[in-house]
Amino acid sequence: MRKRIKNIILFCSMIGVIFCFTACGQKDEKPNIQGEGQATMLELHIATMPSIDKVPLIIGMEKGFFANHGLTVVNENFQSPTDRDAALQSGKMDGVMSDMVAFALYLESGMKLKMTSLVQTGFGVLASPQSGLTSLAAIQEANTCGISLNGLIEYLADQAGAGEKVLLPAVSNRVEQLLAGKIDLTVVPEPYVTMGVNQGAVLLATDKDLQVQAAVMLFTEEALANKKEAIAAFYAGYRDSLAYMRETDPKEYIDLVIEKGDFAPEIAEVLQNTVFEDLQFPQEEQFVAILDWMQAKEELTGNYDFTFAEVVDDRFFK
Repeated sequence: MRKRIKNIILFCSMIGVIFCFTACGQKDEKPNIQGEGQATMLELHIATMPSIDKVPLIIGMEKGFFANHGLTVVNENFQSPTDRDAALQSGKMDGVMSDMVAFALYLESGMKLKMTSLVQTGFGVLASPQSGLTSLAAIQEANTCGISLNGLIEYLADQAGAGEKVLLPAVSNRVEQLLAGKIDLTVVPEPYVTMGVNQGAVLLATDKDLQVQAAVMLFTEEALANKKEAIAAFYAGYRDSLAYMRETDPKEYIDLVIEKGDFAPEIAEVLQNTVFEDLQFPQEEQFVAILDWMQAKEELTGNYDFTFAEVVDDRFFK
């Protein structure tokens, strides 16, 4: 009898162990879960400069628009293009907000990137108060124009018909020299356009007036191959940010943008006067025009014979 009872107890114990293992196995079969019922977040590292093109990025991060689509965006903000480009070359970045001239230089150097959309930014051609210039048509060859060379700034200057070029890489120095009357013209991004005008500079034209749309979002080919879902979530959140900004008084998010975006307070006036448009795809005509300009420049000795279809990815507009 005792032996029979012992066998029954042993059998029940075995059943309990089997049930425990089965239950534990069923628990582990659940999909990737993090926290209280939240799916594992996707992640992208995006490089930017202190320009208004990254404002929707800040809004998306701080207001949770990216998180709503299961994405964490890590924004690396750089103060110089050199530092930004070094981080991109190191492989630490998945994407970068840049422009078509820089993009062609990246490609020529062997970097593997593609354009996926335009981003909205702002540039202006300014004249000094002392120059007497009030229109692009009045610019003469003798008029000095302080700019950085071999980039989008110089391209815009050429489209405006700028006169004698003077190398001034630092944006703040360009504005100072202009206001002091040491140069007649310059080309600068926002918020320096607004800052200059508020101190007496004359705005002759914007990049829109010049019909130039060359600020772009770039992603590495590795990210496009391995992080397609994350990039799709990025664009979904970015579009949500743009919608929010169009529907919301900028006063409600200006302080947030200044704090998180490393902007000067003058950005407040810029945002008050900026209407952020829907995302647009880069235009082949613009890209070809920039490549033609680069090929014609003696200082740029590389081969910029790229085919538009080979350097864009339009999957996120379909």
